[in-house]
Amino acid sequence: MNDTHPPRPIVPRLHLFEFIDQDWCPQLLRDLVTDYLHTVSTRLGLYDGAVDVLARGLKSSGNNDLLDLCSGGRGPLPHLKRLLAKKHGVNPSVLLSDKFPHADAAGCARREGVTYLERPVDALHVPPDLRGMRTLFNALHHFRPEEVRRMLSDARTQHVPIAAFETVRRTPAGVLSMVLVPWLVLLFTPWVRPVTPLRLLLTYVIPVAPLLIFWDGLVSSLRVHHSSELLAMTETLTAPDYTWEVGEVALPGKATLSYVLGMPCSHTSRL
Repeated sequence: MNDTHPPRPIVPRLHLFEFIDQDWCPQLLRDLVTDYLHTVSTRLGLYDGAVDVLARGLKSSGNNDLLDLCSGGRGPLPHLKRLLAKKHGVNPSVLLSDKFPHADAAGCARREGVTYLERPVDALHVPPDLRGMRTLFNALHHFRPEEVRRMLSDARTQHVPIAAFETVRRTPAGVLSMVLVPWLVLLFTPWVRPVTPLRLLLTYVIPVAPLLIFWDGLVSSLRVHHSSELLAMTETLTAPDYTWEVGEVALPGKATLSYVLGMPCSHTSRL
């Protein structure tokens, strides 16, 4: 955790549109993005630094349930579940969810030892029957500041932990780095599963995937909430029985991971 107040951002936040946010976006195009992101994050271990943060949140909750919001059909939690067991001796129960459920995601989740919820789950209106620590990976930037505050406030009200992680950065270097994304898509696509003729066609013949992922990545870097903004937000949500962290994790050889973590100070009275 970074205990100092971070400097204010140089790049202003622009809430432009991402294709995969749109209701009209075909599932085929949404899968091009989410399958690629899953492959890159897993192979490069982009979220490995989240393990200690997740362990602290789970400890505060008094149970081992993780509810992932905006999973994109898969997400990094199956990989992180194994790291949690290896590093902290914790074997959490993982439930993945999406506002737009993926037709084939349940089978993939079972093969990875987690569960995928086949009904829609809106991160802004989490059903009360879904308990456990809430997580979001590279998803918080999809929401406007007032929506983020409402999401964090609801977790505090429900007395459940919440942790949101971002790998993109709203800095000049972070924005400029997005010019590399089309080339990375070309490089990593052979490792994306499933490999289909249509995926290869829309990557190497008609460059739909490189351009789509580039645009959504660029917009993500412009929409991500800066640490100073998250800190100001959580300072308005303080409560005697709930605590907040805003910080960064930098593992050797990996990109810096920023996070916001909310934790109940005591879980005994509401379990």
